[in-house]
Amino acid sequence: MTANTDHDMPDELERDLSAENEDDLPEAEVVEEALSPEERVQRERDEYYENWRRSQADFQNLRRRQAEVIAGSVLASKRELLGELLLVLDYLDMALLTPVETQEGQNLKYGVQLTRDQMMQFLTQREVEPIDTSGVFDPSRHEAVETVETDEVPPGTILATTRSGYTLGKDVLRYANVKVAAAPGSTAQDS
Repeated sequence: MTANTDHDMPDELERDLSAENEDDLPEAEVVEEALSPEERVQRERDEYYENWRRSQADFQNLRRRQAEVIAGSVLASKRELLGELLLVLDYLDMALLTPVETQEGQNLKYGVQLTRDQMMQFLTQREVEPIDTSGVFDPSRHEAVETVETDEVPPGTILATTRSGYTLGKDVLRYANVKVAAAPGSTAQDS
C-alpha cells in the first residue's frame, strides 16, 4: 500500500501541475495547439514574412540615416574648405584695391585679377554666390558691424560693405559685414 500510495502521489501532483500550467499558458499557445499542421505552417510563414518586412523597413531606415550622416559630413567638410578659400579671395580683393602706378604693378594687378576671377569661377561652380549688399539690411544674410547716424537715407539701409558675404546653395556660408544707416539720435540698442 505504501508503494501504491507513493505511486499515486506523483500522478496527483502531475495532474495538479498540468492543470496549473494550462491556466498559465497564454491564449496563443492554447490556440496553437488547436490548429492543424497546415494552419501552424501558414501562421509561421506569416510571422516570418512580417519579420522580414520589418527587417526590410529597418534596413531602409538605416540606409537613409547613413546617407544623411554622410551628406552632413561632406557638407561640413565642404563648408570648412570653402570658408578657407573665401579668406584667400579676401586677400586677392585687398591686393586689387592697392593703387599701382608702374607698368610692372599694372601687370601684377592684372595677374591677381585673373587669379581672383578663376577663384570666383571655381566657387560659382560649387554653388557659392556673393550676398547682395545693396539695399536694406537683412539679419539673415548680413551682419551689422557698425551703425552710422544719418538722415540722408532711411534707417536700415546698407551704406558700405566691410567684408563680402557668400551663400552655399540656400544657406549662408559667411555673413556679409556691413555698415548700416541709423536715424539721427538713435542708439544701437534702439535699432
